[in-house]
Amino acid sequence: MCGIYGYIGEHSAAQIIVKGLRSLEYRGYDSAGIAVIDNVGNINISKFGEHKSSIDKLTKSIKDDKFNGNIGIGHTRWATHGEISKNNSHPHSDSDNTVAIVHNGIIENYLEIKQKLECLGIRFSSQTDSEIIANYLSYEIKKGENLLKAVSKLKKVIRGNSSILAISISNPEEIIGIRLGNAGGIVVGLDDNATYISSDLSALLPRTNKILYLENQEIIKISNRNYKLYNSDLEEIDRSPQKIEVDKYDVDKGEYPHYMIKEINEQPNSIQSSIAGRINFSSNTVILPEIDNKEINISEFNRIIFTGMGTSLHAAMYGAYIFENILGIASSAENSSELRYRNPVIDDKTLLIAITQSGETADTLSAIEHFKNKSCKVISIVESFGTEASRISDSTIRIKAGQEIGVAATKTLTSTMVTLIQLALFFNLDLNKSVGNTISSLIKDISILPSSISEVLNCETEIKKLGNSMSGYSNILYLGRGINISTALEGALKMKEIAYLHAEGYPAGEMKHGVNALLGSKMPTILIIPDDELFEKNLGTINEVKARGSKTLVITDSNSKDLRTLSDDLIVVPKINNLLSPILFIIALQIIAYHTAISLNLDPDKPRNLAKTVTVE
Repeated sequence: MCGIYGYIGEHSAAQIIVKGLRSLEYRGYDSAGIAVIDNVGNINISKFGEHKSSIDKLTKSIKDDKFNGNIGIGHTRWATHGEISKNNSHPHSDSDNTVAIVHNGIIENYLEIKQKLECLGIRFSSQTDSEIIANYLSYEIKKGENLLKAVSKLKKVIRGNSSILAISISNPEEIIGIRLGNAGGIVVGLDDNATYISSDLSALLPRTNKILYLENQEIIKISNRNYKLYNSDLEEIDRSPQKIEVDKYDVDKGEYPHYMIKEINEQPNSIQSSIAGRINFSSNTVILPEIDNKEINISEFNRIIFTGMGTSLHAAMYGAYIFENILGIASSAENSSELRYRNPVIDDKTLLIAITQSGETADTLSAIEHFKNKSCKVISIVESFGTEASRISDSTIRIKAGQEIGVAATKTLTSTMVTLIQLALFFNLDLNKSVGNTISSLIKDISILPSSISEVLNCETEIKKLGNSMSGYSNILYLGRGINISTALEGALKMKEIAYLHAEGYPAGEMKHGVNALLGSKMPTILIIPDDELFEKNLGTINEVKARGSKTLVITDSNSKDLRTLSDDLIVVPKINNLLSPILFIIALQIIAYHTAISLNLDPDKPRNLAKTVTVE
């Protein structure tokens, strides 16, 4: 997985591409490089496999006169084939340096193709699957094809999901792009004097808001001021660009030292955005114009499956609990990477709700396609329309959190949770046509959720101390019950992602089956204990943990004296509906993880080995 950026226009390509790669840093990367066709028609490449210093070194290297051309491509790599090194970094060229490419995805049959090319005398200098693309294109061009036709032939040879940009000295005034499957997007930005192309919309918006998305199997040829779009048979497609609105504040840290803490503090606003225009608090009604009742009629389904990866999987678990509680329809959450491979028993009475903040997560897209092939209806929950998930689903609901730069999801998670609650309420009203006291109470508490979140954020100074204390441990246990099992899992994931501490989330009732053997003074326990029907059982869990010498940090919405007596440390969040309280607990856990990372002198925005958008399996 990686970031792609290309440019052709009237200005120096190298400087613009490097700035574009800077805007893609949040996706995660371990190396970076650019390729530029200079003013005399040669391809010049500069690349570094130096982890986070790659783009800094790239910036210095492009001052050389050989990078004075106005057409080029760039790349930030996250290693999937071969170690982190200069040779394995992108762009890759053919052995004669006549073609250069950048690639996002995995070529499943690359060894087979590589062996055939080696038999033709073609030399390889890297361990990557991507290098075969440049050599294959060069081979076709030498046979008499132009770059466009060579790329068209390539798609019939390689297997797997791929997004590719290519340049060639044989066609020095154009960039060819192709999208095959679900390996991340290709987005084209059009300006009066230039054309930009990237894997990420956010990287283009500072330059232009006239946007064109590539669909699966489509090829694009871009030049200085125009483009031509083709289908898999190289027949021209007539599609006009669309205008995208953007809030510039989203891409600026402002007064905050890191994007992560900025985005944690944005959650009152992002939640407000998620509910704006959807809930009428006067009439207790929910309006979701994205859902067409004729397309998705909830009464036709007897089973709902939620799917996602990472944080989105935890949102899926939360969603399944909410839907069963509110709708009384059998609901479950499943990991996207496993769902389609186990051949689940599904039919047209099964509804899939796929959660992918980026809309481009490869495993989740594959799960969507699998369910669509089984005639199931699919709703996708995403941040932006126009992503692949939104294009292949029957209905799409935006979470409306705003762009999230930090790799570790924060505001996108809580906005997703609120979106799932609204969807459940929408379906409930559709089924029952009436509003009971329970639903009225839930809707009322949604209205105060942003202010309740603000109260949690106001406690950051106190929570920070607890984060600092966690930095002294190597292992942490998170425990939750019921709806808060996913809360415990998410808290542990955040600690792993940004503080690099071993953390495990468990159902509290499961701790007797193995976890007890680990507890002791060197392993603190964070317990999520809401004021609900399981409160007494959770008090017993605290006693069990303390009896084994583990320090306890309790996050709760209860003012119980017993809880204060038993806990070593306590965080009390505002009391709110039990279906909403996990949102407040999660925000407290986000702050703990953030300050643990800061205490360890780590950069929470760029966790090692992780990427914002996972575009390969």
